[in-house]
Amino acid sequence: MKYLVIACSVMKHELLKFESDEISLVFLEQGLHNAPEKLKEAIQEEINKAAQGEETIVLGYGLCGNGIVGLKSDRQHVVIPRVHDCVALFLGSREKYDEEHKKEPGTYYLTRGWIEEKDSPLGTFEKYCQRFGKEMAEWGIREEFKLYTRIAFVHTGIQVSEAHREHAIDNAKFLGLKYEEIKGSLAFFEKMFQGSWDGDFVILRPGEEATQELFLDFCEGPRERTRKSRRREKVSNPLSEED
Repeated sequence: MKYLVIACSVMKHELLKFESDEISLVFLEQGLHNAPEKLKEAIQEEINKAAQGEETIVLGYGLCGNGIVGLKSDRQHVVIPRVHDCVALFLGSREKYDEEHKKEPGTYYLTRGWIEEKDSPLGTFEKYCQRFGKEMAEWGIREEFKLYTRIAFVHTGIQVSEAHREHAIDNAKFLGLKYEEIKGSLAFFEKMFQGSWDGDFVILRPGEEATQELFLDFCEGPRERTRKSRRREKVSNPLSEED
């Protein structure tokens, strides 16, 4: 079976391990998450460009702030991990995420990909400094992240450098949070390409649209979690709203 994988660039290193003649990869910029409607448009554009020969389209996204709601392919099946965002993918399973969430709900997760994309508290602080000055940036970043209690650096089995680890530690020190390293897994990524998907995936038939309801059995009820599993609901502040 041939797959076209459309994924966020933060999981590039993990997914490249699976690239083959049967698996084509397209990576979209991480910043699209800041505007779910733009994220949806970018993914749909890649779906529309998919060749007839691609048997299945696999998305390297979860619900992602409803950024995938409304997506569809007129020609291929579309497979989407049934997760709120990609933390569960990096941890290897929804169950592992539940375990970590119960242990420490106020966790900000980092991986090699997020660090390289500067999608971290320090990366956000750097952007705020450029736009608003250091004093305003310090106030904004501490307001935005004041509900957090832990920075967790997730190892998925890909190579990471000491610089990645040091950056994660520096984020914890900057915010005055505790720091932990968590063993992740490539198991969820492997399941994306097995061809026989279980309840961890939403499978759209040709012409069928993705809806929020398809994810609700995971995002609510007994499995209810914070609105953003990687980040707790951030405290609104003028800086993030203008970002």
